[in-house]
Amino acid sequence: MATVTPLNGSPATDILSFPDSNPATKAIVLGVCAMDVKARSRAMQEILTRVVERGGPLVEVKVFGDKAILDEDVKSWPRCDVLISFFSKDKLVEFPLLKAVSYANLRKPLCINDLPMQCILWDRRIVGRMLDHLGVPTPRRVEASRDGGPRIPEGFREHVEGRLGFELPQNVPPAKVQLREDGNAIIVDGVVIEKPFVEKPVSGEDHDVYVYFRDGKGGRKLFRKVGNQSSELDPELIAPRTDKSYIYEEFIDVDNAEDIKVYTVGPGYTHAETRKSPVVDGVVRRNTEGKEIRFITRLTDEEKDYAAKICQGFGQKVCGFDLLRCGNGAKSLVIDVNGWSFVKGNESYYDKAADVLLDISKRLMASPLRALSISEQAKTPEAPSWKLKANVTVFRHADRTPKQKLKYNFPITEPWAQPFVRLLNGEREEIILREREQLETIAAAIEEAKSLGAIGEDLGKLSALNGALFKKIDLPGTKAQLKPGYKKDKSAGTRKLEKLVLVLKWGGEFTHAARYQSRDLGENMRRDISIMNKDCLNNVRIYTSSERRVTASAEIFAAALLTPSPAQQQQQQQQQQQQQQMSSGLGLNVPPSPGFGASQYTTGGPNVASPTTVSSQIKEQEKHRIIGSLTSIANAVVHSLPGSHTARHSTLSIDPKPKDKESPPPKRKLHELYSRAKALFDLVAPQEYGIEPWEKEEIGVLTSLPLLRKIIEDLETARNSGDCSLNLYFTKESHIHTLLNLVLASGLPIANPRIPELDYCVSAPVFLSLMSC
Repeated sequence: MATVTPLNGSPATDILSFPDSNPATKAIVLGVCAMDVKARSRAMQEILTRVVERGGPLVEVKVFGDKAILDEDVKSWPRCDVLISFFSKDKLVEFPLLKAVSYANLRKPLCINDLPMQCILWDRRIVGRMLDHLGVPTPRRVEASRDGGPRIPEGFREHVEGRLGFELPQNVPPAKVQLREDGNAIIVDGVVIEKPFVEKPVSGEDHDVYVYFRDGKGGRKLFRKVGNQSSELDPELIAPRTDKSYIYEEFIDVDNAEDIKVYTVGPGYTHAETRKSPVVDGVVRRNTEGKEIRFITRLTDEEKDYAAKICQGFGQKVCGFDLLRCGNGAKSLVIDVNGWSFVKGNESYYDKAADVLLDISKRLMASPLRALSISEQAKTPEAPSWKLKANVTVFRHADRTPKQKLKYNFPITEPWAQPFVRLLNGEREEIILREREQLETIAAAIEEAKSLGAIGEDLGKLSALNGALFKKIDLPGTKAQLKPGYKKDKSAGTRKLEKLVLVLKWGGEFTHAARYQSRDLGENMRRDISIMNKDCLNNVRIYTSSERRVTASAEIFAAALLTPSPAQQQQQQQQQQQQQQMSSGLGLNVPPSPGFGASQYTTGGPNVASPTTVSSQIKEQEKHRIIGSLTSIANAVVHSLPGSHTARHSTLSIDPKPKDKESPPPKRKLHELYSRAKALFDLVAPQEYGIEPWEKEEIGVLTSLPLLRKIIEDLETARNSGDCSLNLYFTKESHIHTLLNLVLASGLPIANPRIPELDYCVSAPVFLSLMSC
């Protein structure tokens, strides 16, 4: 069991009851067959944890995981009664939709989203034809096919066309596409679309959409968000592309320069948000948390009807689509339909989505087919499936203040350098001075060095060192390192002091933002592990390095990780209510006198104070601890304020104020500067821990070999033990870099061998999954 005391405080959530059920009723299994990046995302965690908490013992969630989905036969996939499964694709891996369809045909679960119908979302031509068939209005468009027309995976056409209600064209001849002589319109097989028009690739996975303007004014290229950019102006964008198949649509002048993202959870519930259209200027508006700014909007009854038609017609209970309003709200047009889509950061949406999934499970439990399904499953025992046995994760600490340092090499042959040599006090290895009294000895050595004849540049450096020392001496984290360097005399068999380096460091302290980062990190992991295998939370071990910013990150993370869920809190509250009468009666019977017979209740002996006295002492200690914590937080906030930067710059040879009245560079120049600085950082930073492979391995062994051995020991212990476990390590960036260098040097197959930027709270997880029945 973990040794960290959990915090309480989250609101309790009512557990939904299933009528006509009894404890012997077999739980409904809700399976999640999607890639881990989606199945274990924040939004999915929010929904699934609500399903588990509200469903109680009658609902069980099983996340299949990438290992089973990609490597195992569908017969080894976990069995479930309700299946959440949806297609996704990234640069490294693509969800095997055909494999998921085979599983659904084998086990016949109730699918939240129709699996074969998801393939039509890959082709915008089929999506447009389906919207027309459903009577959902879209912008006027024309197709320019050069690939023979819409394609459906082998074996899906009959099912898809049966759901669509019409046949899809085959062997479509290449379209005849030309730009009108004045350049202000495109003609496709005789159909004219005037500029401005929108050019979309037919592939639903291709988001390089172009908008062409009239009169040779170029166009705008839309793409998936990159940082704060979603499109860019191109004055040379005149002629349309001819390399593949495209759809050309009329450009819609939308109301308020906004488009609408609509999310459905079943035909009866919709959630809609407006956002700035990417066509405006391509700049993504974000809030203080870095999320795109959106505003909840109310749909009209007509728009809700469109949502219900799309949800039912495409067979996707959970999906999203893009909507445009024009003519001051007089007209609404649908321009795209997406697959499984989440609303991010909206508690009401998470609640409603969980309620809908629970309602589906409740209706399935009451269905006569449920008993038949259980009897069929009993005929063929379930094959062993993969289950999370252990999670070993290494975290970097949360946000910190900037770290600064002054470094000075002393010429030890000079008489004035001898006061600093004496600071070593005979030590042969590096020494660290942290306490104020210790740091003041450096100031005394500086004054003595000045009196012994330090002049010129040396005197100036000593004065700068002295000034920085007294400005930073009271800050938490200020320390000085004295690093002696010795040369070995082989003939005499002795070592002679050759150089002495003094490094003064300050900063690197825990910030106010770090508290929230650590808390959110702990809450996310608790939700994730609760879904993957909640038994791991019964055996948690957390280790930290000695730095204050690291231990503070671990403490707040642990409190969030071990906070009971709302359902557990409700149970605890009920237990507390039952114990109130006993505890209140006990309190009345505890006398305050020192003569109370404490030995009857403790093994501490007759000298132990009474419970009342001990309680008062604990309260006093807690009061001082809380005050100390608040003081530390306040200090961290003060030193993070912009006003503190003047002190930071005062130790550098850079003037923070501009020397002339030139206006700041344009945004483009700033973006270019950032991009180049980032590229340089990504190149240089990893080289700090070795340039050649042998150097990286050598530095990694010296720095992180003990950590790597402990990780391997944790995994071996978990493999040979019957218990599940969660082992977490908090450390600093350098140790994670060197640890990853060792992993890369091990020869293990790595999907992406490039080490990314190791930002605050970054993690390097290792999972141990075992086959279980």
